Amino acid sequence: MDDQRFIQELPRLYEQWGTVFVHPQYKRFQQLLNLASEQFPQNLLPLLNCAVASLEPNEIYCEIGTQQGLTLIGALLNQPEAIAYAINDNPDFTPKGEGLEQLFKNLHQFNLEEQVCFYNQDVEEFLLELRQLETEIKIGVYVVQSSTDYRSTLLALLLAKPLLSDSALIIVDHGNISFVQQAIWDFLASFPQAKLFPELSILVNCHLPDQIQVLSWNQKRTFNYSVQIFQAQRQDSVIQGILELAEQKPTNEQLQQIYQQGITAHQNQQLDLAENHYKLLLRWQEENTEVWVNLGILYYQKENYFQSILILSHVLNQDQTNNLAYYYLGMSYEKLNQVEQAIAAYQKTIELKPDHIDAYNNLGNLLTQQGQFAEAETIYRQAIEINPNHFCSYLNLGNLFLLQNQFQFAKATYQKGLRIIPDQPDILHNLALTDEIEKNPISYYRSFGDRLYQLGNYEAAITEYQKILNLQVGDVDLYEKLNHCYWQLNQPNDAIDILKIGTKIYPDFAPLHFTLIMNLLYQGRTEEAVKQAEIASECLPKDYTFTLLKNLIVPMLYHSIEEINNYRDRFNQGLQNLIATTDLTNPETVDQAFLGMGRFTNFYLGYQARNVIEEQKIYGNFLHQIMCLKYPQWVQPLTLPTVKDKIRVGYVSSYLHCYSGSLWLIGWLRYANRNQFEIYAYYTGNSPDPVTEQFRQYSHQFYHIPNNFEAVCEQIIKDQLHILVYPEIGMNPPTMELATLRLAPIQCTAWGHPVTSGLPTIDYFLSSQLMEPENAQEHYSETLILLPNIGVAYPKPQDIPPLVKTRSDYNLPEDAVIYLCCQAPFKYLPQYDYILPKIALKVPNAKFLFFRGTLLNERLNQTFSNYGLNYQDYCLHRKVDERFDYLMLNQLSDVFLDTFTWSGGNTSLEAIACYLPIVTCPGEFMRGRHADSFLKMIGLTETIAKNEAEYLEIAVKLGLDCIGRETISQQMSERQHLLFDDQVCVTALEEFYQAVIKARLS
Repeated sequence: MDDQRFIQELPRLYEQWGTVFVHPQYKRFQQLLNLASEQFPQNLLPLLNCAVASLEPNEIYCEIGTQQGLTLIGALLNQPEAIAYAINDNPDFTPKGEGLEQLFKNLHQFNLEEQVCFYNQDVEEFLLELRQLETEIKIGVYVVQSSTDYRSTLLALLLAKPLLSDSALIIVDHGNISFVQQAIWDFLASFPQAKLFPELSILVNCHLPDQIQVLSWNQKRTFNYSVQIFQAQRQDSVIQGILELAEQKPTNEQLQQIYQQGITAHQNQQLDLAENHYKLLLRWQEENTEVWVNLGILYYQKENYFQSILILSHVLNQDQTNNLAYYYLGMSYEKLNQVEQAIAAYQKTIELKPDHIDAYNNLGNLLTQQGQFAEAETIYRQAIEINPNHFCSYLNLGNLFLLQNQFQFAKATYQKGLRIIPDQPDILHNLALTDEIEKNPISYYRSFGDRLYQLGNYEAAITEYQKILNLQVGDVDLYEKLNHCYWQLNQPNDAIDILKIGTKIYPDFAPLHFTLIMNLLYQGRTEEAVKQAEIASECLPKDYTFTLLKNLIVPMLYHSIEEINNYRDRFNQGLQNLIATTDLTNPETVDQAFLGMGRFTNFYLGYQARNVIEEQKIYGNFLHQIMCLKYPQWVQPLTLPTVKDKIRVGYVSSYLHCYSGSLWLIGWLRYANRNQFEIYAYYTGNSPDPVTEQFRQYSHQFYHIPNNFEAVCEQIIKDQLHILVYPEIGMNPPTMELATLRLAPIQCTAWGHPVTSGLPTIDYFLSSQLMEPENAQEHYSETLILLPNIGVAYPKPQDIPPLVKTRSDYNLPEDAVIYLCCQAPFKYLPQYDYILPKIALKVPNAKFLFFRGTLLNERLNQTFSNYGLNYQDYCLHRKVDERFDYLMLNQLSDVFLDTFTWSGGNTSLEAIACYLPIVTCPGEFMRGRHADSFLKMIGLTETIAKNEAEYLEIAVKLGLDCIGRETISQQMSERQHLLFDDQVCVTALEEFYQAVIKARLS
């Protein structure tokens, strides 16, 4: 809802506005007012009409408790494009009821029947069903006028909350009844987005009892009323009545009725309604296992498998003999691909209920997928022995034989199944398939291998694919899938070997070469990667990607300072050679260069711990030169549009999802001043998630344009932005190409990738006062803008779990001092490796926990050996796939060791949120000063070192002083609010936007 338009237009619908005699314009509303009684709040009609006129295109009017339709008609009057939902569960509103007849008569009189969707059903049921629909429609105006009791009012508000638009108007009738008043204030206490609109309440209640309450809803509002106001609004008699009611246990007959209602709703697939009944029943019958099991099954059916597992595990903690709970537990685990747990649950089901045929077959299928063929065969045969008339067991056993190329056994088994159901289509199909496979097994190996691949059973998929390679050369897709399988199984050397074979067989297929080069780089095998790039360039001389790679490859991982220096020189020489040998007078070369640059960035150059501004400028100017030739229409200077209403600011990124390089950006959008700025977001990636929805929510316009470079450019140009911001440049190749163009008069970048872009088209670098050193401008080709504090309103992590696991859950020693080393391997430079063994010498029970550091093992082995230590006694590696475990391990660690020269950004912020002490040493460049700035922001500077020696001293001191660690943790807990959601920087950012536009226009 456009609330600004609503406020501006509202007075025009009244006469004598601003006086006690205010009333609707008779000319507009007279015909409708003739139908109203004296007690009807006439001033409500213009308000509703104006609110509906202010709705956005995807918003509707929704009315609970429609009677004769006066409010409905008032809202829709003279607005043919508006749509309304009208809901009523009044018994009078039946197909033969007078109330319904009068409603439709009134709607017909004003020609509004086609604009109203009428629902004669339970309000709770309607809202729950509406929430289940996948629709972009939101409620912009919400009227509740039938509820006079506490529960109905509160439910009507609570259930509508997820359906409300970001900005909405809520109107509640009967607000002079204490039960309704308490429900409204409880809703306000639960959701600060809601706030009373007293001026409008006074308007609509003019000359009438104070019965209608008007609320505004603003999704971005974070505070509405103080504790004192909430306490003053308590309706003590209502609260006391609710407490007394809660103590009255329903009769057995009432409980049985609730249960039957839940069962009926469950059977009718009204899952939300059934869930509510089950939960209500469990308030009084906490030990009712049957209800708990039904609830667990319901969550399985709702595809909420985690919740299903929690519920069913709770049941089994109380009753370990419930076979149904074990069965659905297995089903839920299977859906989450937690195969071992699923197998165990099915085995327990069979143990408790030996004739549970479905459990046998599910178990057999899982064992088959795991490649445990003998065990699967035993299970299927047991199922047949228990129930020889169940065709599915024969089908599965036949499939198992077919999988093992035992064609005659497969046919015989299928025939047995057909004796039970002669025309069973699956068995008939597989019989025919068996004949085909006997003649041509390769197609079967491929289809079954692909199915295993899709299921994520990579080891079994490899077996099938290798059967093909034993008979013939594979196609390109086969080698790509084998590479993926090996990589997922953490067998990188096998992945590299299969790609080498593939590139020899298909030397002209670029993706195989590219993946092989990247895999070699990821494994630290840089020299091999360079050689492979040279081979690829010879095989595909027109593919500019490999021209770039053979000239500009730098390692992800270095083994010595000398290697850093050598590759720095190699990069500079390669860059000069690249520029000298690229013939940009040839249009075909320009096209190939554009494609190649779209697959490559010099991302790892910044990790050499030196000022790379000159290299970035040379590379950036070269890329800009290519893009000028490719898209001359998009490199011309743009005139800054006059600011008529609001400043239009755009943010373009491939990472507007849950990603470390863009999470910090949410605050800039969330706290933007909507009265002065319009936010445009351009998401060019293709991994949308809940974080993407936050960016969408906080944008005036949100565009998702994946894999279409020109469409992104056209949309940005069309929107005529004043300012375009690239949150990061240098991580995503197409984004870097975009940034070489002039798509807005003013273009900025920020520290999503904290290295200068070097591009002549980027005017400003948005950074942080606390992060930058004194000589910071020397590191940037852009004009540096220092925003206050850390420069971003980083959202406080809301998913920090309670400490529910122990170190033993992760096979970590309980008595160790665990130093968390959770950065990416390329942040660890070899000149600082000695820090770890020196800590180990002074803290004997020290352990260094790495999440992604196995590539460092060779270096660590050598460094620890230099100090007479075995690195395996001190360095631990844990693969952490789930964020829950990552946060849990933060809480189970003792000290966070930040990396030199390139500090942890998100990881440091999350460590602070977990109260984990951080040791850091600010580097020469902003990228090495993140944690330093965070700690300064919260006033915890005692763990900030000035040099390596002091870093070592602090790390040892913390390792030996558990009380000191606890003190720092407590201080982090008390002060972290100073760090997160800091809106000061957003105000400063917007002041910069305004100032730079004013300067340009003057």
